[in-house]
Amino acid sequence: MIQSFPDKPKWIPARRAMTLVELLVVLAIVSALAALVLPAVKGMIADRKTSQTAIVVKNYLEGARARAIGKNRSVAVVLERLSGRADDSNLDGIIDMSDATNPNSSIPRFNSATASPIPVGSRVSFPLDTNFIPYNTCIKLSMAEEPLPVTEKSIPIIVQPTTPPNVLETTMRARSPGDGFTPVIPAPYDPLVPLTDPDQGAITEVRIFQVTAPPGLNAAALLGEYLIAGNEVSFGESPTRFTITSPTTRASHDTYSANNPTTIWFSVMNEQGLDGLAEMAMHPYVNAVVGSMSTKFKIYQKPKPIYTQAIQLPKGTCIDLSLSGFANDRSGLSDYRVRFASDWVLTGSDGIPTPEELRPIYLVFSPDGSFSRVFANQKNGPQSVRIDSVEDVFLHVGRIDQVVMPLDPSNASLGRNVAGLTAAVASGTKMNLTDASSYVLRLSPKSGAITAAPIRFFTPAATDTLGDIIGKSRLATYNSTITGQ
Repeated sequence: MIQSFPDKPKWIPARRAMTLVELLVVLAIVSALAALVLPAVKGMIADRKTSQTAIVVKNYLEGARARAIGKNRSVAVVLERLSGRADDSNLDGIIDMSDATNPNSSIPRFNSATASPIPVGSRVSFPLDTNFIPYNTCIKLSMAEEPLPVTEKSIPIIVQPTTPPNVLETTMRARSPGDGFTPVIPAPYDPLVPLTDPDQGAITEVRIFQVTAPPGLNAAALLGEYLIAGNEVSFGESPTRFTITSPTTRASHDTYSANNPTTIWFSVMNEQGLDGLAEMAMHPYVNAVVGSMSTKFKIYQKPKPIYTQAIQLPKGTCIDLSLSGFANDRSGLSDYRVRFASDWVLTGSDGIPTPEELRPIYLVFSPDGSFSRVFANQKNGPQSVRIDSVEDVFLHVGRIDQVVMPLDPSNASLGRNVAGLTAAVASGTKMNLTDASSYVLRLSPKSGAITAAPIRFFTPAATDTLGDIIGKSRLATYNSTITGQ
């Protein structure tokens, strides 16, 4: 049987499709709403990424601190500069790398988006903001761990200790130019390593040590790879560490011990001149008497990288090293508030660093959990020096495309002053210093506490230096809010 269905009641309206005009109107409304909403959404996403990056960096630092406590040895977080990856291309035509007569043709250089054009064939005319972004951008963090110290018992020779020491023991003797001992101190330790500190004036102290191995042994082979710049040495039972400043490589030891294989030399930092004033502030100076000998020593190497622990920050974000540094200015040593910036270092004959000259920054946590020291570039050279953490260190987290050097007509000011900043802000230049979505991390010495907070900016005074501006911004940041992220 065929079943029939009643017709649709007449009171139910018939359905019809949207007309083309109606569809276009709806699309126009949706497009208008999207145009209004999407920029805000993108801004929220970008803001969220910087806050996530701040959390990632903070957690990584706390992980290194926990590792130092758990393994009972110093652990460092290594801030690697983007400039570690050389680029010798000539895609932008700034440097003619193929011109054999060009003195720059063999110098790989980064081409920063904030850099001015570089005249071909004139190395001294590089502008100070050249390569500013890669030199001051950190997107990769890794950990490093301090090896066990090398002692007199570690070297591959077994002798019976005697008192006073005899020729069968490896000895370290404190030397000073013109001290009358033989052999005479060779160059470059005398006079090319001066006993006059550039910031504190003439200082009388022992800064050179002679290492003598037993007859028939090669001193460079025994200890040459350890007694190099950046490592530290202590003598006897003293806990005081002297920071080695030269030589920079094991090869230098081989050169200077060629005529006398049993002897090598090393120099240490001018610690008396810096004691209580600057980079060696936590360690009181202990003088070594000229001619005094020690057969007991400990050599502390810089923390060695643990590459399996490396991380990369979220895309588009970074630690802005151009704004990062210590809490306070220090008289005579330039502005420590921007201690990690490339223009603080100013290496090279032209005042512009190369990727090889700019060292990674090591933030070191001690076994007791304290934030104890930093390794970073020397002021006017490629060497890495130890800086005792006697005050807070600040790391500025922001966006890569906002790592900038506000340009100013005066090269003497490096373009990073109130005039340059004001002009950049007026022109709409985005920078991490003025971006409210940027974060500031604070590492406190002794306690090792790590905090993070959104940056707070303010209108600077006309006489403020860049360090003043950054310092006041940090003060406003941590007086206003501290987050537990």
